[in-house]
Amino acid sequence: MPSEATRILFVDDDAVTCRVMKRNCDNANFKCTTYQDARDCLDTFRRKGADIVITDLRMPGMNGFELLSEIRGVDQDVPVVVMTGYSSVENAVEAMKRGASDFIKKPFDFEELRLMLERNLKTLRLRNENRLLKRRIGQKRNRFGMIGDTPVMRTLFNTIEKVAEVSCSAILTGESGTGKELVARALHDFSPRNEKPFVAIDCGALSETLLESELFGHEKGAFTGATQRKYGLMEQADGGTLFLDEICNISDNMQMKLMRAIEDRRIVRVGGTAPIAVDVRVVAASNQDLEKMVDEGRLRHDFYHRLNVVTIRVPSLNERREDIPALVEHYIREFSERYQRKVKGFDTVSLQQLCEANWKGNVRELRNTVERSVILSEGPILTWSSSELNPAEEQQEVLPVNFSDKEFLSLEELEQGYINHVLKCCKGKKTKAARVLGIDKTTLWRKLRRYENGEEMV
Repeated sequence: MPSEATRILFVDDDAVTCRVMKRNCDNANFKCTTYQDARDCLDTFRRKGADIVITDLRMPGMNGFELLSEIRGVDQDVPVVVMTGYSSVENAVEAMKRGASDFIKKPFDFEELRLMLERNLKTLRLRNENRLLKRRIGQKRNRFGMIGDTPVMRTLFNTIEKVAEVSCSAILTGESGTGKELVARALHDFSPRNEKPFVAIDCGALSETLLESELFGHEKGAFTGATQRKYGLMEQADGGTLFLDEICNISDNMQMKLMRAIEDRRIVRVGGTAPIAVDVRVVAASNQDLEKMVDEGRLRHDFYHRLNVVTIRVPSLNERREDIPALVEHYIREFSERYQRKVKGFDTVSLQQLCEANWKGNVRELRNTVERSVILSEGPILTWSSSELNPAEEQQEVLPVNFSDKEFLSLEELEQGYINHVLKCCKGKKTKAARVLGIDKTTLWRKLRRYENGEEMV
């Protein structure tokens, strides 16, 4: 028995058909509204929606095809059943191609129509439940802008949730390319500070003088070239979060100044004297072993412990290989849309190699690999080999050419040997090989055919 909440919009220019339909629906506990003009039905649908729409195809004014097109422009999923006479089944077929869910011949038996409606409503319900399940799975796998559902990632997500709630300093550790800045942004975005700025700086990219000026700002005339006052990043991040990437590169002197600023919550611009109050949460990151650097005296212990209220380790990609298929799928969608490539995914062997490869650059390297594969794709299915991670090794392979003082090769033999070498490096892909050789595919094909037939160059 259908639910009383099931709402049907029925369109037929025949008044008698509308009345009969209304009466049958009332008896079957459907809530049916009938229309003799498709434009009135469309107006209601746009304002209130419906669970299902039933429409005749041949009507004066707006016909059923036009109504179907308008409805699909509003809702891609709502079931639309079209009615057609025995002599125009081809119209129903055309309507199905345009997005109709089902069709029924006129005149129809209401019991037959009722079963059809229940079938379509059940299909829609299952589709919505599947979509909801996928959304929940996606939320589980894609939290804080990071994809992962392995134990190490679930542990990371739980830690982010706890640390984000408070404003303590934190240190993020992990290999290069694991996504430490994503974690820092998550700590900010899901914290009470999320409406204030998130400011990031790479400490390893600046000299001590420039880093001090960037962090604390400077007054006009503080040094040569300081033609106006500059507000530092700590001022800009006031109330928010300052992300210090690669803190292992900060000099001892800057460590002291930064530690004092964090403790006092005050800064002094370069060339200035007046202290300026700032409220900044500091999140630092490094791919080095900071505790070892402290033990070796390369990092001040007081600076390290001032920042190290909480340490969050971001796992390497090799520690969560089960996440690689989901990451690959995500990047394929991203780059297929960006570069307008019709790519479905990697073949089974390639995906297996992606999962087993040693990703020294972690997620960043995997992302670049997928992006490169999409850009160079020659069809909907991508192929990849782990040997592509070490192209230098292929370049070191000896060319099939032997230069000797006694034996000389013709230019044709040299060319043939080099072309075969490039084809081997490109794994037999002629389009890619032609691109590397700087010739078109037709020219390459002609040369290969000549070599196979043993013809001489003309």
